[in-house]
Amino acid sequence: MRRRILHLTMGAVMGAAGYATSALAGGEAGELVLRDVGARFIGHTTEAADGGSVNVVNAMFVQYFLPADARHEYAVVMIHGGGGQGTDWLETPDGRDGWADYFVADGWDVYVVDRPGHGRSQSHAACGDGTVGTANSAVISRLATSDAAVWPGGAPTPTNDAVVGWTASSATAPYCGNALAARSLSALLDEIGPAILFAHSAGGGSTFRVPDLNPENVVGIIAFEAAGSHPVAAGFGGVPPMADWIVEPPLPEDFEAVDRDGCAMQGDNPSRLVNFGDVPVVLAGSEMGLRGGPQTLRCQAAAWRQAGVDATPVYLPDRGLPGGGHFAMAQLDNGDYARVFIELATEIETASSK
Repeated sequence: MRRRILHLTMGAVMGAAGYATSALAGGEAGELVLRDVGARFIGHTTEAADGGSVNVVNAMFVQYFLPADARHEYAVVMIHGGGGQGTDWLETPDGRDGWADYFVADGWDVYVVDRPGHGRSQSHAACGDGTVGTANSAVISRLATSDAAVWPGGAPTPTNDAVVGWTASSATAPYCGNALAARSLSALLDEIGPAILFAHSAGGGSTFRVPDLNPENVVGIIAFEAAGSHPVAAGFGGVPPMADWIVEPPLPEDFEAVDRDGCAMQGDNPSRLVNFGDVPVVLAGSEMGLRGGPQTLRCQAAAWRQAGVDATPVYLPDRGLPGGGHFAMAQLDNGDYARVFIELATEIETASSK
C-alpha cells in the first residue's frame, strides 16, 4: 500500500463543469470524480535565524488529484519544463483540459509539481545568479513549433493569444537548480511511494537525477523532449548529463563521446548507470519539436542502452500524431497526445515489479 499525503475520502464530483461558467468549464477529458484533491509544500529546509526563529527555504509546491475510482497501482508525477510551472499540465491556454485531467479520468493518482523557483514554489536571491527576468513571448513562440493546424488560433507567433497565455505562466524568479529540484522530487516519492515520473523539456534536468536519490521509488521515466535525454551528448556547459549521475566506472574527467553509427556514444568500455537497472526510460518526441526527428530518438535510446538502461524511443507521428510541437500539451489535439502517454505509462506499470 502506497503512503498518501492525505487519507480523506471525498466521494464528490469535483469536475469544474458543474461549478463554473462555460468559459472556464473544460471537461474534454470527461467528468472527474475524486476521493481527494489538495496541495502542500514539500522538501523545504530550515536554517537558524535571529531570535531563535528559522528561515524556511526551497519548498516545492505539489498539487494532487486522486480519483475515486483509482485503477492503477502507481501514481504519476508531472514535472514541467523551464520557464513554466505545474499549470502546464493542468490546462491549455485557451481553457481546455490539460494532460493531468486525462490521466485522472483514466484512474491515475496525479501529482503536479512546481519546481523550486517556478510557479507557487519559493525562490530567493541566493538561487542561480539572482536574476529576475521577464516573461517574453518570443521564447515560447520559438519553442512551440507546432503546425498552425493544431495550435490554438493558428501559427504560434509571438502575438498569438495562446502563446501569450502560455507566457503568462512563465517563471521570472531565479531558478534554484536541478540538484535541489531532484531532492524535492525524491522527498515527494518518500511520501507517496513508487511512481512514474513524466518530465517535459528542462524538467528532465532534475528528473533524471531522482533514481540516484530514490531508486526504489522510481517506477519509470517518460521524457517528452526532455533535457538529459541523451546521457552522453554534451549538454549545458559542454558537460554530458551522465557526468552528474552515479555511474560505474566513473566517467573520466576528460570524457568525450565517440561517433558510432552517427550517434554520440561512449567508447569500448562503457560506464553503466547503476541506479537505473529497473527504471525503464521512454523517450518521446514530436514531429516539429524534436530536432533530428526519429534519428535523434534512436541515438538517445542507443546511448541509454549502452549504459545498461531499458530505453524505448517513441516518435509521436508514428502513433498517429503529426504536426505536433514542443508544447503539445497546449495544442488543439492535446487529448490525442494524452491518450498515447497514458498508454506508455500503462506499459511501464504493467512491466514493473515495484
